[in-house]
Amino acid sequence: MTTPPTASQTQVVDSRSLLQPGQSVIIKHNGVLYTLRETRQGKLILTK
Repeated sequence: MTTPPTASQTQVVDSRSLLQPGQSVIIKHNGVLYTLRETRQGKLILTK
């Protein structure tokens, strides 16, 4: 069983700093592009 990371092991990033100035950002992970976007209701959606 894997234990979850503690707060000292996990970096916290405010979503507003990622999404400024728009409502979406492209994230490259292991060579694959993902889109993180904010909905009109203020929720986040990550898509491939």
